[in-house]
Amino acid sequence: MRPLTIGAVVRSLAEDFPDVTISKVRFLEAEGLVTPERTGSGYRRYSAEDVERIRYVLRAQRDL
Repeated sequence: MRPLTIGAVVRSLAEDFPDVTISKVRFLEAEGLVTPERTGSGYRRYSAEDVERIRYVLRAQRDL
């Protein structure tokens, strides 16, 4: 899987987590829960592992 932009990450999670936003994903990064790669110009690029970690965190927040 190619690295995803933050918008693509939100779209990929929207079915299971309809309330997820770009701000929420940025918050998870600020809290150190996910560390996406950055391009030379500063854009975030999320790996499949990053997306799964976000999914795990969102599931834990929702279910616990």
